[in-house]
Amino acid sequence: MVKRYIGFELQRLREQAAKSQPDAAREIDTSKAKISHFESGRNLPSLLEAERLLTFYGTPEMIDGFKDLIVQAREAPSTFDLDPSLDLAPGFSMYVGLEQGASRIFTYNALVVTGLLQCRAYAAATVRGYLGGDDLSEVQVEELVELRMKRQVALDRLEVTAVINEGVLHQQVGSPQVTAEQLGHLLGLADRGGVTIRVLPFASGAHAGMHGPFTRLEFPIPRDPGVVYLEDIPGGRYRDDTEDIDNYRAVGDQLLGLALPERESLTLIDTIRRDLAP
Repeated sequence: MVKRYIGFELQRLREQAAKSQPDAAREIDTSKAKISHFESGRNLPSLLEAERLLTFYGTPEMIDGFKDLIVQAREAPSTFDLDPSLDLAPGFSMYVGLEQGASRIFTYNALVVTGLLQCRAYAAATVRGYLGGDDLSEVQVEELVELRMKRQVALDRLEVTAVINEGVLHQQVGSPQVTAEQLGHLLGLADRGGVTIRVLPFASGAHAGMHGPFTRLEFPIPRDPGVVYLEDIPGGRYRDDTEDIDNYRAVGDQLLGLALPERESLTLIDTIRRDLAP
């Protein structure tokens, strides 16, 4: 999955440098198709090819980090491969690859707990609900839920900060028991380390997060700005312009400033959980 991130970044940097795929191909004496395969994540560039491309794109300071990722992608066993038969929203398969290559994730959850932090029962209920579960077979539901569970292997190395709107904690998904189980799952994740959960209380008033939920991903490459992922009914969209990413970072900082401290957040989550499942 790290291959998908490498490809995404190679495309972003090429476009940022106002170079075409044929331009890049000529620079390293190869075909446009090979550049396309690099950018889709189908193939990895050699270390020398990566060095020449990044120099051509005007980002030589990123060469060492890219080389480390390429070595990692070659040597590390794949955590999982996406089943091409899965009916995923447009743009989401790319997100899964980026998520697996990220080092830090900030997410603002205004409507539902983000998939990376969902327990199995809650995931199944959300798939049946907002993904149109009435039109899905039980096999399809289980496949999508299993994908969410497999994605969570990334939590072993990721640093995740999740700001969750208080209303999400009260929203009954599936049943009161399922929602209580999900809240208990959040408490368990916070207890294991690597995951920080902050609740944005009703009393926080108007804030910039009212534009909608978002996920900002950071990657282990110096000076890489990361990427912002947005999702709505048609599918996933990305913001990789540096100014846009800075704006979302500022919104995230504002939300953290308004959110309850971590200990108070977990206490509130536990209180709501106990009320749901006395």
